Amino acid sequence: MVRDTGANTLNLASPIQCGIIRNDTVGTTDPNDFFSFKLGARSRFNLKLNGLIANADVELCQDRNGNGSLDLGEVVASSRATGAKGETMSLVGLDKGTYYLRVFAKEDSTTPYNLFFNATPTKTISPTYEVVLRTNEFRVKNGLQPLAVNTQLTRAAQKYAREMALQDNFSHTGKDGSSPWDRMRAADYDFSEAAENLAAGHTSAASAIQGWQRSPGHRKNMLAYQVQEIGVGYYYLKSDGGKFTYQRYWSQPMATPADVHVQPQNLWNQIEYRDPNNRFPRFPD
Repeated sequence: MVRDTGANTLNLASPIQCGIIRNDTVGTTDPNDFFSFKLGARSRFNLKLNGLIANADVELCQDRNGNGSLDLGEVVASSRATGAKGETMSLVGLDKGTYYLRVFAKEDSTTPYNLFFNATPTKTISPTYEVVLRTNEFRVKNGLQPLAVNTQLTRAAQKYAREMALQDNFSHTGKDGSSPWDRMRAADYDFSEAAENLAAGHTSAASAIQGWQRSPGHRKNMLAYQVQEIGVGYYYLKSDGGKFTYQRYWSQPMATPADVHVQPQNLWNQIEYRDPNNRFPRFPD
């Protein structure tokens, strides 16, 4: 185990190595710790933040506009569990590049933490992460900031995709009467704005995205300026009997954390981020 002091700003981020535990503290006098690392290839990425005695969150970021600071739309992934619970991330298909990890306190108190991540090369992009990437490609083409994939929203999405399949229910209202907002809160995500898209029968992420793009309501949700984060769930049920026999079920909640409020003037033309080099992965049609 190595002890290291994280930098307070992104441009001074301390290098961190894959597979080595970093431990430090964040709190009232040291609210942010930034660490940097590079991926040389598309990777399967996993992260754990634990050892907390007070609330702290973690974000995976990129300096997309190259200005040395963290701006709107530059968070790639987040985990925002409440209280002193540990945080986790899991992404299959994270693209190569330079990344930053931000650990930050959420309470007026100081907490220690242990931070660990590993990354192994892969040629695979999971269906759920492909939906995230395609959603962000669609948003960027329409002048909106990309969304960060959030651990708690992902858990809500995956749980509900499975429930729809196994409980023979294709609806925004769960068999237990739950609403999308209930399911997000049950997954430990509190929000200021939120939306949910559902799909069934689509055999690929590309097909699900195309279906949502062609539907005015679903398209509006994907292009909402009010949301900043996303979760995606997918479940395949081979022997799918009953009323609904789609076999493949998709869930896509999108939301903004409760302590954040996005205003229309915070859109593309008010932030410095541009994507002239098409750095978001492109997919075949």
